[in-house]
Amino acid sequence: MKGFYLRFIVFPKTFGRLLVLLTSLVVIVGAGYLVRQKVFDDTVEAMRAVSHTHEVRATVFELNSTLNKMQAAALAARLNSASGAAAARYADASKRQSALLDALRKLTIDSAEQQERIGMLRARIGDRLAAFNHAMRDQVDSVPAAAEVENAVAHFPVDDIVNAILAREDRLMQARRESADQHVRDSWWVTLTTTLAQIFLLSGIIWASERELRRRFAAETEARRAVGRARLIVETVREPIAVIASDLTLLQANRAFADFYGATRPIQGALTDIQGWAEDAALQQKLRDVSITQRELWDYETLQMTAGDVERDVIVNARPMILPETSDTVALLTVSDLTARKRSEEQILELNRQLAGKIAQVTEVNRELEAFSYSVSHDLRAPLRHIAGFSEKLRAGLGDAVDDKVKHYCEVIAESARRMSALIEDLLIYSRLGKHALRLQPVDMQSLVEEVRAVLMSNVEDRAITWRLAPLPVVVADASMMQLAWQNLLDNAIKYTTGTENAVIEIGNDDIGEERVFWIRDNGAGFDMRYVDKLFGVFQRLHKASAFSGTGIGLATVRRIIARHGGRTWAEGVPEQGSTFFFSLPRHSIND
Repeated sequence: MKGFYLRFIVFPKTFGRLLVLLTSLVVIVGAGYLVRQKVFDDTVEAMRAVSHTHEVRATVFELNSTLNKMQAAALAARLNSASGAAAARYADASKRQSALLDALRKLTIDSAEQQERIGMLRARIGDRLAAFNHAMRDQVDSVPAAAEVENAVAHFPVDDIVNAILAREDRLMQARRESADQHVRDSWWVTLTTTLAQIFLLSGIIWASERELRRRFAAETEARRAVGRARLIVETVREPIAVIASDLTLLQANRAFADFYGATRPIQGALTDIQGWAEDAALQQKLRDVSITQRELWDYETLQMTAGDVERDVIVNARPMILPETSDTVALLTVSDLTARKRSEEQILELNRQLAGKIAQVTEVNRELEAFSYSVSHDLRAPLRHIAGFSEKLRAGLGDAVDDKVKHYCEVIAESARRMSALIEDLLIYSRLGKHALRLQPVDMQSLVEEVRAVLMSNVEDRAITWRLAPLPVVVADASMMQLAWQNLLDNAIKYTTGTENAVIEIGNDDIGEERVFWIRDNGAGFDMRYVDKLFGVFQRLHKASAFSGTGIGLATVRRIIARHGGRTWAEGVPEQGSTFFFSLPRHSIND
């Protein structure tokens, strides 16, 4: 019983298919039997209906014959009143006709039409009997006996009613015979059809069973191959694997297990006999509990002595399992060598400590640089203002007596001081960008660009520039930073189209994946793509300062602003044909 239960648990699909097969056979045989039985019952019922009609007709004929006997007995009794035999025959026939009428009424109880006729027939016969009885009691000499009886028959005829009953039964006979014949034919066809269906279904079951057997054979073959592959994989895997019983007896171990612990193959005996396993009593108890309590052992870390008397850090895992050939619970044991990882972790920790020290040093250096740049930028402003102011006073103090060379020197001093002041101001702005907290809010790029353009064009009212500004979306960004970025980009485009006739500046945007890409294109001086990497660096210029003014920090500022927003910056250009600057922002617009 236990074996059957285990098979039922292990092979539920097999029992399910067997149950389906038996059910199909029962349905095929039972359905055929029920169909044939139904047709047979219908045929028998049709035959009984025909027999019933014959019985009605026979009863009618017998009744008609009995009436004729009554008429003959009445005539004989009338002619010879002393004859007791005639009177006895008359009495017997009278009783017989009454019984026949009752039988006929019962036989036609299902037909109201026939019941009505039988009622009429009973009344006619009753009147006729009354006339016969009168003729037999009254010995009227003036009326001949035969005539008196004939008159009674003529006054109370029954032939029309009998003929009507027989006609009705003849019609029923014809219909019931046709029905019986049809049922016989149907029975033959149903039997044939059922037999063919049974043959077809049985053939299908045999075919399905044969296919299932082939499929099972193929599955078993594949299972054997899978087991062979699994054993090959377990045997060739580099991680030590073993199967142990609840008493720590080694049932199976792969080559990596033997090599790891320096054991000879095949490994037999107890796990505790192998080097590295006998010393840890706690681990031994946990492994026993795996098979007994059906609880897994996860990531048990320990030190073990392995092949070559090398101590290694290992992690032991074990989980319960049932082998196919037995119902006993065993444990699947795996060992992972953590020695190299431990060494790597120690090295990483040491490197992290060194890196933390370097970061602290770099942080301190950055702090000092920021303090230095802040101090220098603020401390340089006063001398620069003095230089610019005294150069103007010097020029004014010399008056008209100064020659052109001295005047030029004074202008160079003042211009250099102003340029140095602008450079320091841009450096301060650039340094603050890294510390400025982003205040994200909806920013209408269309209005922002229009505002920046209006401010910049007010400084170059003498220039004719064609602007082509496409509709720009609303984005989530820091408004002040985006204004500074557009200011640098538009100022760059205006500046580098100074020497271009019919200057054209285009601004637009595109949606590319999860980014919104904005671009500004001009037909100005352009640049050589070989030096494109220098464009966004601090103090990097691709043109002479005498040709185009500027500090060389504007595009670096743009890149830093866009990077703070999680975007990208890049550029394309052709010398003397113009350039296009791009920047992208993550797609977080209000319209999304």
